[in-house]
Amino acid sequence: MRNWLKAFRPASFRGVPFFVEVESAEGGRRVAVSPIAYSDLHVTEDMGGDVRRFSLSAYVAGDLADAAALGFVAALNAPGPATLVLPMGGPVLVRAPRWSHSRERGRAGYVGFDIEFIAAGLASAPFAAVPGALAIAALIASGIDLVASAAASRMRDVATGQAAPSADAVVAAASRLTSVAAAAGMPEDKRPAVADAIASIVRLSAEPVAQAATIAAAIVSTCGAIADVASPAAAVEAFAAAAVPTGADVFDLCAAAAFAAGFCQTLAAGDYFSRQDARRARDRITPVIDPVLEALSGGLDVSVNEWLGGIADAAAADLSATAANRAPLVMVQTEISLPATALAYALYADAGRAAELVRRNAVSTPAAMPVSFEAIAP
Repeated sequence: MRNWLKAFRPASFRGVPFFVEVESAEGGRRVAVSPIAYSDLHVTEDMGGDVRRFSLSAYVAGDLADAAALGFVAALNAPGPATLVLPMGGPVLVRAPRWSHSRERGRAGYVGFDIEFIAAGLASAPFAAVPGALAIAALIASGIDLVASAAASRMRDVATGQAAPSADAVVAAASRLTSVAAAAGMPEDKRPAVADAIASIVRLSAEPVAQAATIAAAIVSTCGAIADVASPAAAVEAFAAAAVPTGADVFDLCAAAAFAAGFCQTLAAGDYFSRQDARRARDRITPVIDPVLEALSGGLDVSVNEWLGGIADAAAADLSATAANRAPLVMVQTEISLPATALAYALYADAGRAAELVRRNAVSTPAAMPVSFEAIAP
């Protein structure tokens, strides 16, 4: 029979522990319903996921319950999102918009709390649409604490003698970060900071159990830092290669998730001049992300799967929107071979787009384009 007393995680918020009497969560989809006049039918449209909400009946107890209550209140009142660890649901990044606490005369040493949390979401709501890569960068940043908490939870019961494989995995993750940084086309002035972050990860590998949360957070944040400043065309290939799962160690999985998230950000940041270009980029997401999600299943907390799945969904949605707003590719036929400049002027009234035709068709002699070539529709 399952030992339910040991089945759940210790609850905490901003690292402050507390006890949970009742844990509940709610979510759903925002569905717009449009009735059709003079018909028994209606139209439903999925407008995206609803805000996830978590309600807790919590308490602190003991001889120091008054001091514990003050510490918990300070954590609830602190600004900004933070990690909430739920006994059954696991770690999630949240904000605490409302809470109350109460004390009863007949229950000395016990302070009860009723708390409402909501999923953290983006840091602000912009007036214009958020470019896909920027939205994904915010999602990556929001997952740093989440991945760190998941890694620490998995490493909590690891014995000292079992730390060597994890230490090797940390060093391997740092090596892959170095390779991605070298291939990603980062500006020169950004490279020292990334190199320092990678060196810190290597130093922390000496204590993989004690420093599990710090290591995992550093891996994710360093991937995000690279993706923020890298050349998308170069970085997307480097991240895709590094995201291939290499093992079942906690830090192998953290690294695979972080590299997969960086892949999505740099893929969304690319320039796609035609409808087919954007669709081809979107079709790359599943082959890269699915193996990582499969490796993560059971290896880290389910919240990490949800985090990475949300990033992949955001990238796919952004690329679909890009495809819908781009002209299609067409095949152009000419009777004779003509210079790229003449063809660019004939198609777009812009001879400066000759290089685009040459590059798209891999032509070695711009003065003599083939009689059949691919171009973006005028």
